[in-house]
Amino acid sequence: MESISEISTNYLKTCTNNKKLSKHTLKAYKIDLSQFESCVGSSTGLPEITKVEITKFHDWLSELELAPATIKRKLACVKAMFRWLELEEILTINPFNKIRTAIKLPRRLPRNVTASDILKMIKKAKTELGIPLSNMYSIQELNGLTCTKKSLNKLTTILSIELMLCTGMRVSELAGIGIASVNVPDRKIKLFGKGSRERFVYLPDKETCNLVQAYDIARKITEPCTDNFLVNSRGQPASTQFIRKLIREAAQNAYVETRITPHMLRHSAACELIESGLDIRFVQRLLGHSSISTTEIYTHVSDNLLRDKVSQANVRDRIMKK
Repeated sequence: MESISEISTNYLKTCTNNKKLSKHTLKAYKIDLSQFESCVGSSTGLPEITKVEITKFHDWLSELELAPATIKRKLACVKAMFRWLELEEILTINPFNKIRTAIKLPRRLPRNVTASDILKMIKKAKTELGIPLSNMYSIQELNGLTCTKKSLNKLTTILSIELMLCTGMRVSELAGIGIASVNVPDRKIKLFGKGSRERFVYLPDKETCNLVQAYDIARKITEPCTDNFLVNSRGQPASTQFIRKLIREAAQNAYVETRITPHMLRHSAACELIESGLDIRFVQRLLGHSSISTTEIYTHVSDNLLRDKVSQANVRDRIMKK
């Protein structure tokens, strides 16, 4: 009889062979299943896992004072493993079929970055790099830029902020952009999102295209040994951690009080797109959401806009003056 530890190992091997799962997802699965083993006992046999053990794991996670979303994700991982056992006909009775583990999550509005803070960050990075503080990126200005290995990080910071704002891409997608995926003439970039799903995002104007072209030239100073478009000062691929660090430092240097993350920039892009009047289905496609319900959380911005428009119209005042 296989133990839950052996079963977890086999399941992780199956997941590793699934090319749709990212390394981050696999890492999370490994942690979640290890915690499940710790809770129920790694030597526990499969027939001994009942709804009692599942409930015990839920309560154990709750005692750790984890966020509801984290508990829900960890239970979903274990549930997926038992579903796999069921499909492989290793398991006849799935304990999850006899228990309700639904966790209601609070509906939280996304945190974004104010326009003034974004401008502070970009202007400060431009000043440090020696780029004029206009909103334009002209070829003349960028071609005259003297970039060193050290100052390349500033250009990487500016490009990262600009690309995330105009496309709403995830930081993992930004870090994963390949040179061959950038098509400046057509103003589009191919991304590989969650589940290895491909999609295109689009550069909105000539200035952004100029910035992308300038970076393509500047990155060569590091003699890069990678096909990744974004690189660090050593010519290595710019990791998600590296990009997060650059954005955090840009906020600190600009004296922005809020701790800024790349995901907040993605939220800002989504909010601005919705507020501009872009159809929510286009926003869903641009952000790479598999379900439109995920995108709908940004419609609260439209509600704010509606409130302002109603105040401007002031129907009651119009009637009273007649």
